[in-house]
Amino acid sequence: MNIAIVDDDSSELQAADSYLTDFFSKNYPDLLSDIKIFTFSTPNDFLNAFKPQFFQLVILDIIMPEINGLQLAQIIRARGDDDVNILFLTNNDDFILKGYRVFAVGYFLKPISNHEEDFISTFAHIFHKISKKNPEIIISVNGTDIAVSLRNIFYVDIDYRHRLCVCLADGKKFVTAANYSDIQSVLLADERFIECYHRIIINMDYVKAMEENDFTLLDGTSIPISQRKKKAVKRVFMQYLAHK
Repeated sequence: MNIAIVDDDSSELQAADSYLTDFFSKNYPDLLSDIKIFTFSTPNDFLNAFKPQFFQLVILDIIMPEINGLQLAQIIRARGDDDVNILFLTNNDDFILKGYRVFAVGYFLKPISNHEEDFISTFAHIFHKISKKNPEIIISVNGTDIAVSLRNIFYVDIDYRHRLCVCLADGKKFVTAANYSDIQSVLLADERFIECYHRIIINMDYVKAMEENDFTLLDGTSIPISQRKKKAVKRVFMQYLAHK
């Protein structure tokens, strides 16, 4: 999970980073290696780094010069990221109702040091909801269990050595001893995934184009479409696009 914090107050920025890191260390130590927290001291720094679907959670200070948090949230939505969860940092709850116009999932009161218990309890509740929206799968890599968010899975296939490979949207690739059937049952229960070829499953969120005999993914990877499954695969993909 990638988390962004945007606040022009350096002490509050550091406090939010510290409290989140401490929360994950105490409550989700097994997930800590899969969680990355990015901090930004200006909205423009954040926008320069922003890519739709890269962040799963964005925490925004509301009062900032040039671009305030509410405006920044509107830009995020305008750039096509309807899925990212947005939280606000504020010392004035007059802004809260406006925050929900951009489908924010909650807010924290500043200074965080004066509301530490509220920060932790609120984030625990919100993280639980986010986790349910962004289910994960545990895969074993070299004897170590790794939690992988389904939304980050690009595709899975079997390599020439008959090993299961899990390819992620950020370019990482895991080789696991897990059975294909176990991964298959989890992924195909999620509407984003389709088995387009024998023992190849793709995440349809990352399809750039559907050709006659293959899918082209966003990074240019070409994934074949089974001749036997072609009609059914194309029908499912078109239905997915229609309801996305």
